[in-house]
Amino acid sequence: MLLRNPTGYKGGFWQTYYVDEIFCMAASTENDAFSVVSKAMKKGKLGVSLDHSPFLDGVPAIRIDLQVWSYNKPFMLIQHKTTNVTDQTIKNMKLYELIDFDIGGPASYKDDKGIYDPKADLMLVYDGNPLVVGIASRPGPDRWEISPPTKLLISEDAPDLRKNMKLGPMDVATGLQWNLGNLKPEESKTIDIIIASTTSRSEIRTLIPEGWKQFSSKIQ
Repeated sequence: MLLRNPTGYKGGFWQTYYVDEIFCMAASTENDAFSVVSKAMKKGKLGVSLDHSPFLDGVPAIRIDLQVWSYNKPFMLIQHKTTNVTDQTIKNMKLYELIDFDIGGPASYKDDKGIYDPKADLMLVYDGNPLVVGIASRPGPDRWEISPPTKLLISEDAPDLRKNMKLGPMDVATGLQWNLGNLKPEESKTIDIIIASTTSRSEIRTLIPEGWKQFSSKIQ
């Protein structure tokens, strides 16, 4: 999720925010404005701290702490923590998670379907094969979108995902959005995410709660 994918589409985590009323974008597919503060790996777990410097002076505005765990379980646990490292309030912080799963690989990803269930705060992606991917978060997202990969766009003029409920069969990408609001100096906000995969939509709804039970012990 920290690298540009082969097609150059948007993917992984993105963030938008304002410093001194100037719009800033932190895109995980672009690495020029990021610097690695620390990185640690152990069995099944990766922790990375990144500074994002939105201006040419190279002074960081936010620190992003990512913890990712996946080991012998059909889910990935992700914690995304954002901290204001400036001496002023950062305004209107938004976090996005954008993923193009390509269920079935190149031979069949054009028949994918995406559905968002607002009651369960659950995004589902699947096709005719026995594979379903689900994304859930705590807190639940403020907005979401299912879109062709090239049309899943974020900008200052259009910073919000569209909240459509379903799309497909076609090549679809998914987006979740959390409105984190204003961050005072040294203030942090955290989003916990589970990405799970199984063989049916009913099983995925059982698997997500199992993932939350694992979260507190695996992500600390």
